[in-house]
Amino acid sequence: MAEDNAVVSAKGKKHSVKDLGAAGTEFLRNHKHIYTRHRKKILVFFLCIVAVILWVLVFNLRKYDDFDVKETYERVDSAETHYVDFQDNFLKYSRDGAFYTEYDGDLIWNYTYEMDDPQIDVCGNYILIYDVQGTQAAILTNTGFKQTIKTAMPIVDANIASQGTVAILMQDGEAGYVQVCNDAGKVLASGELHMKNSGYPLAIALSSTAQRLMVSQLDVKDGNVKTTISFYDFSNKGKDEIDNIVATYSFSDQIIPQIAYVDGDKAIAFGDSEVIVFNNNSKASIAKETFVDGQIKSVFYDDKYWGIICQATDDEGKYIDQMTVYTLTGRKRCQKTIDIASTNAEFVANHEIVLSNNKEVELYTLQGIKKFAYEFSTSIYKIIPQDASRRYVFVEDGHTDVVRLK
Repeated sequence: MAEDNAVVSAKGKKHSVKDLGAAGTEFLRNHKHIYTRHRKKILVFFLCIVAVILWVLVFNLRKYDDFDVKETYERVDSAETHYVDFQDNFLKYSRDGAFYTEYDGDLIWNYTYEMDDPQIDVCGNYILIYDVQGTQAAILTNTGFKQTIKTAMPIVDANIASQGTVAILMQDGEAGYVQVCNDAGKVLASGELHMKNSGYPLAIALSSTAQRLMVSQLDVKDGNVKTTISFYDFSNKGKDEIDNIVATYSFSDQIIPQIAYVDGDKAIAFGDSEVIVFNNNSKASIAKETFVDGQIKSVFYDDKYWGIICQATDDEGKYIDQMTVYTLTGRKRCQKTIDIASTNAEFVANHEIVLSNNKEVELYTLQGIKKFAYEFSTSIYKIIPQDASRRYVFVEDGHTDVVRLK
C-alpha cells in the first residue's frame, strides 16, 4: 500500500515523510498551500466568467415596455418634416428648408429652398438634399450651406461622397444622363446612359471615395423584365475601359430599385426577390446572392448588416410579416415574425432595429429580441440611441424627449 504523504527525490526514489523528517513535513505543507491558493484563483476566475456571461445574457434578453422622460424640448415643425440623426445633432428637412439643431432645439444653421419631393443623402461631414423630379440640389456640411446645383433635366436619384463629390442621375423622356460634380458645383464628368441597350435608370450609388459609381437600369421588352447594374471606375483602374465601365451584370425577372455602397465601399443591391452583395475589387465580382421566398416589403441596412421584411406564410398557410437580418457575408443573424404593420424599418447607430408605424414602435436587438414596444399617444418620427444602453431620444409630434427605458 502506497504511503499517503511521500516525496520523490531528484533520483526518482520515493521517500516517506518520516524519512525526510521536519523538512519533508514543511515541504508538503508549503506544497499544499500553493496548490490550494492556485485552485482558489482558478475558481474565482471561473466564477467571474460565469458572472459576465450571465450579465450579458440578462442584458441582451431584458425587455422594456415603458420609459421615464428625463428631458423634454418643445418643437414647431412644418408639415411633412423628416428627421435625421447627424453627428450627434438633429437635422430636419421639409419642402421649404432644412434646420440643423441640437437636441434641445438650439439652432446651428438653417437653409431655405423650395422642393416638391426633397430627399437626402449623407456621407461624412456632407449632406446632399435634392428634389426628385425637380432640377435642384443643395450641398451642405455640419457648418452650413456649401453649394447649389442646377440640373438641365429632372433628377431621378443622387448621392454624395465623403469629400463632397456629387453624382446625379437624370432622365428626360428617352434620355438618361449621369453628372458628377465637386462640392463647388463644377462638373467633373457627365455622360448619357444607353437606354436602348440597358433600359430606364432606377437608381445610382457613389462610393465614399467618389472613385466608383453604380447604376441600376430597368429594361422591359416583350413582357420580359431585366435589371442591368453597371459599375464605373474613375481611378486609374478604369481609365482604359470604355466609358470607365469595369463590370456589368444583368438579372432576369428582377427589379432592383435600391443600391448602395457600404462598409468600405462594398456594393449591395436590393431586388424584389433577391439581394446581391459585391466584392470590393476592380471588377466588383459578386460575393453573395441571397434569394428570398415571399414578397419583400421593405429593406434596411447599415455598414455591417442588412435586413428585409417580407410577407411569408406560416405552417397553417396564414400570411405573416417576417423580419430577417443578415451580415454582409450573407450569414443569417436572426429571423423574427413581427406583429407591427411596419411602414418604416431602419438600423440605428448601435445596430438595433427600429420598426415604426405612426404611433407604434418596436425595437429589436441583432439577436431578434424585442427590446422595447410601445404605442404612443402622438406620432413618433425618430428614435435615436444614446451612450447608455437604456437611454434614447424620442422625436415625437411637437416635442423631443430624452428618455430612459424601464
